Amino acid sequence: MPNEKRVFLFLEGPLSPFFRELGRILEQEGCEVHRINFCGGDVFYWPSGNTHWWRGHVYEWPLWISNLMKQYQVTDLVLIGDWRPLHREAIWLARHQGNRIWVYEEGYLRPGYLTLEEDGVNAYSTLPRTPEDVHERARHISDAKLPPPSQAPDPMIDRVLKTAWHHVGNVLLWPFFSRYRTHRPYNIGRELTGHIPRYLNRHKRRRHGIEVARAILSSKTPFYLMPLQLDADSQVRRHSPFTGMLECMAMVITDFAKNAPQDAFLFFKNHPLDNGLRNYRRYMRSLGRATGCSDRLRFVEEIKAGPLINKARGIILCNSTIGLTALRQNKPVYCLGECIYAMPGLAADKSQMSLADFWTALPRPNERLLNEFIKVLKHDALVPGNFYSPEGIHDAIVASLLRMGVIKGKNETAIEMAVEPKAWVKEVRPAETDDTTAAEKGAFENRPSENSPLESNEMPPEGSENPPDATAANEPDKELQKEPDPAGELPEETELPENVESGISAASETPANEGNEGENEEEKDNAGDNAAEDAAVPPAGNSTENKETLNEQ
Repeated sequence: MPNEKRVFLFLEGPLSPFFRELGRILEQEGCEVHRINFCGGDVFYWPSGNTHWWRGHVYEWPLWISNLMKQYQVTDLVLIGDWRPLHREAIWLARHQGNRIWVYEEGYLRPGYLTLEEDGVNAYSTLPRTPEDVHERARHISDAKLPPPSQAPDPMIDRVLKTAWHHVGNVLLWPFFSRYRTHRPYNIGRELTGHIPRYLNRHKRRRHGIEVARAILSSKTPFYLMPLQLDADSQVRRHSPFTGMLECMAMVITDFAKNAPQDAFLFFKNHPLDNGLRNYRRYMRSLGRATGCSDRLRFVEEIKAGPLINKARGIILCNSTIGLTALRQNKPVYCLGECIYAMPGLAADKSQMSLADFWTALPRPNERLLNEFIKVLKHDALVPGNFYSPEGIHDAIVASLLRMGVIKGKNETAIEMAVEPKAWVKEVRPAETDDTTAAEKGAFENRPSENSPLESNEMPPEGSENPPDATAANEPDKELQKEPDPAGELPEETELPENVESGISAASETPANEGNEGENEEEKDNAGDNAAEDAAVPPAGNSTENKETLNEQ
């Protein structure tokens, strides 16, 4: 499809300048670009150009968006989150008109990647869902065409500041968008009542998490791990049988109490971006006492998932992309919801076996199938970059132009020249000299060797000959510190299953029966219970062995 005939329409995007910069480059390549602003935050990030403000009633949306696409002869629809309100109708109407749909999400593999698929992501993805289809698709993909991960920085402060700027726009321009309702279940004020206490008490939670994790890892007691997802994650609420993580925990704990080996423990690891509006620890204890297994349940926060995954007997999750991290560590994984990697030979789900059987069956992934699935994933669904840092945005734009077929017949140098001469990119890039190494020249020149460790923030396989860092071995606590990028905890986590705004976003008011348990209340609730919980953990083994275990990262 020639560029001069392609008309791109952008709907809601990440809380950053990414969509605006991508639209600007598309215009430079001869495409026509339009944007719909749904709220004040959208206006703050895309204030001018071919913008259209949507301020009508939801009942009017289908006819309005259909007429807009016809008026401008739209050929491509671009958005993030294919399940969001208004997006679903727009996608169905775009398909009805024969348009292409491009859907972004946080990367299935992180850090270093974003997800960009045509037609849909997650449960709506067109990725192959059977081993036979994976083998067939991988057979037609050359390793040389696999995009390497971006090496661009993605600091959390960038995400927080850009999210805050979006909310400033929502507040200041609220009179113009009074009908706007976001996809989030809580408004920003409600979420702050949970985030602020959690921030103030983060060090105490971290110390407790490290103590419990060190004890269980040193004792060599068998345990299973369940990484929690964000309660508002669309993966949980739309692509699983649960309305939230509490229901998911209830199913797992009751099944664990009845069917898991009696000498095994079950670890729950909270999501690093949890807003604190659910007291999961208290709920876990209540269920544990009700089922008679409270002495075998543990809850940790603010620590890395890596050491726990590495030593866990198996991983149980809803449908988080952290399951891919576990599979790549040769760990048995069970998915309770719909998941792109749930298939025979990779992760188990209810179509293959019951959770009751999984506790003892523990099917490990097939190495060949896993490698081929990752190959297909990188080629068909992932692009290097991120939504927030200037360099990450740059890398994602370059890869998106290639994936969308906007730039054809040009080598990467020509593409870089088309995208790079922008102040927002140049200001963060060091000046190149004759001595500049390849590792200093950007993501597409800074490609890891074929033999480098896995690019997502995972550990090397068990039995790796790489010794732990000597300094880190003397400070084992640091190996359990919170990941600098939350994507590795989700994966997703996600998205950033949703992007990082899912941790601190606006939405409608919280239902009355979903009040904040509060960290202060939790501290009182935990005052005596933490001591009893820690005392019930099997005694730690040799301290040197413990240090080495925690440093396997």
